[in-house]
Formats: sequence, structure tokens, C-alpha cells
Amino acid sequence: MSSRDTLTSIGAGLGSALLFLLVLTGSPLALLLSYFGHLPLFLIGLWQGPKSLLVAALAACAALLLLGGVMPFTVFLVVIAGPATMLTRVALIMRADDSGKPKFIQPGIILAVMALAVAVIVTIILATVAAEGLEIQEVIAHFFSTMYSSMGVPLTTEVQQVIAIFQAYFPAIAALSWYLMVLVNAMIAQAILIRAGKNLRPTPSLASLELPGWSLFAFALAGASIAFGDGNLAYIARNVAVVLAVPFLFQGLALIHGQAARWPQKRLILTVFYIVAVLSSWSFIAICGLGIVEHLIRLRGNQPMTRSNEEDR
Repeated sequence: MSSRDTLTSIGAGLGSALLFLLVLTGSPLALLLSYFGHLPLFLIGLWQGPKSLLVAALAACAALLLLGGVMPFTVFLVVIAGPATMLTRVALIMRADDSGKPKFIQPGIILAVMALAVAVIVTIILATVAAEGLEIQEVIAHFFSTMYSSMGVPLTTEVQQVIAIFQAYFPAIAALSWYLMVLVNAMIAQAILIRAGKNLRPTPSLASLELPGWSLFAFALAGASIAFGDGNLAYIARNVAVVLAVPFLFQGLALIHGQAARWPQKRLILTVFYIVAVLSSWSFIAICGLGIVEHLIRLRGNQPMTRSNEEDR
């Protein structure tokens, strides 16, 4: 690394740390900007590589440790620096294809690895709570009841029903929000670098997404733990299963995008589909189920169908 690259990496790290600290101001705008704390790290990593990203992450962690102490440093390391470093490292792995030519790793592997990492973190956090002899659902229910009471919201039947829903799936909801936040930042960074001509790898196509075989095994293992476990074990397994189902959501979307590409009205078809999906409360389950079916029997065949390769036939 040249001195210029090093200074650029340090600047990216300090920018990431600054965005992370904005949440402490309490301003709604600052809170919104803090969601982009991963962006500087992804920009430097997908532009200059993992070594530059490591320099940026170390600079950010050092600044937070000096200015804020152990707690901000730890949260930043787990929530921002760790995921950005891991995702960038995996995204830039190259393997030989069938013809022996080097090729970047499949995006499905990236999504599956990231979901597994998030699931492991969720398991560790919830298992730590359970190890204290506490009932996890009761802890979460108490948290929401206290939050609503402090806001002056009466605990009506409707409010209690909302608490019950969050009580059942709050860890998964929080984990998926984090998962999507990391992905969105990575996608924005890649789009910026593509426009600037500084990207190290091409942007993968959603229609070509293919998950590794072990992703279904991990999901099935979590599902089996729900059936055979009880109490805290079943609760942890249920939330972990939701996290591990997300890659199959993308697999289902890949199938839909691939099939929509057969038609000239692709954009209209996808627009209608996403409107219906957002309005339907069962869309997540249905698309995940479609993704699992696609993973098992390859509805797209050996090659995802697109208008370009269909026209070549």
C-alpha cells in the first residue's frame, strides 16, 4: 500500500466512526445517517481490497476506543467493522471455474455465509441470556412493556398483541434489519464504484444467484431444533431459522427475476410482483418456500433463463 492509499483508508475508517457516533446525538437526521456507517468501509474495501479495509477498520476502532471507551468500540466492531470486513473478504474471493479460469465467488455463497454469521451471533447473544437462568421471551416482553409505558402508551389489548408478536420474533427482526442494512450499504458502495470505474469485481446478477448446498442443511437443523426443543432452546431455534431462511428469499426472488426476464414486459411484471409482495403478509413465507423448491429441484435448470440467453437459443 502506498502512503496515499493508507491515508485514504484511515480517512474512510474515521468517516465510518463518525457516522456511527451520530446516533448519540439523538437527532432523527443523524440517526438516519448512522445507518450508513458501513458505507465508507465497503467503498474502500471493494475499491482497494481487504488490506485497505483492515487499515480503515483499525483506524475507526482505535478512534472509538480513545474517544468513547470499550462499549462503542465493541459495538462498532461487532455491528459495523466485523460484517463489512467479512463480507468484503468473501466477495473478493476468486475460484477456478469449470474451464480453469479464475472467477469471483457466487453471490449466493456470500448471502449464505453472512446469514450463518448473523445466526451465530444471535445464538450467542440469546444463549448468554438463557445461561443467566432467564426466560428470553419474558425479558423481551418486559423490555417492550417498559418502553411503551415510558412513552405513555396504555397497555391495551391491541398493544399487548403487538408486544406478543415482537416477543416471539424480536431477535430475528432485529437481526434481519441489520443483515439488510449491511447488504444495502454494500450495494450502494458497489454502485458508486461501478459508476466511477473503480470496482474490483462486477456486480452479480440476481437472476444467476445460487445458494450452496449446506445452506439448506443449516436451515433444516434449526427447524428440527424447534420441533424437538422447548423453552429457550425452541425460541432460539425459531429466530435462528427465520434468519437462515433469508437466503432462500433471495433464491426465490432470483427464480422470479429469471422467469420475468423471458418477457418483454419484465419491469412491469416485477413492479406488480413487488407491490403484491409488500402488501401480502404471507409473501415472505411463500417466496422463501419457492426458493427452497428451486434449491432442491433447480426449476431454472443448469443455467438461469434470461432474455439474452433465450434469444441465443
